[in-house]
Amino acid sequence: MPVQVSFYSDAADPLQYACRLIRRALASGKPVGVCVPAAEASRLDALLWSFEATEFIPHRRWDGVTPPAPGEVLLVDDAACLPHRGLLLNLGPDMPSGALEFERVLEVIGSEPARVQAGRARYRVYQQAGARLDHFSAAG
Repeated sequence: MPVQVSFYSDAADPLQYACRLIRRALASGKPVGVCVPAAEASRLDALLWSFEATEFIPHRRWDGVTPPAPGEVLLVDDAACLPHRGLLLNLGPDMPSGALEFERVLEVIGSEPARVQAGRARYRVYQQAGARLDHFSAAG
């Protein structure tokens, strides 16, 4: 079955919006991985600690060695190294390696022109690969 890819455009703060998506993804019961550029990983880590005062989102930057705990979100810069092929949330400008192998991919685009252009390019690649695609606006 082809991968389901959901694009979320117009997010004023893509990392903040990603926290909402991660919380929902965890509720699905599937293992969750986040492909995040190294330059943004520290900020995402901090946001996940403080996102919701009454709720903890278990997560860590995955070293590729220590087995993940059940329900733990793994932050990586290369999706191919994740130990599962459940749900992948991509915050990077490029299509993650191995993205087509996942059950579901969430692409957070944002509203910056460069991110929008990169998102459109990824959309076309997924489309050509036969992925099932949908799009949502994070603005409303």
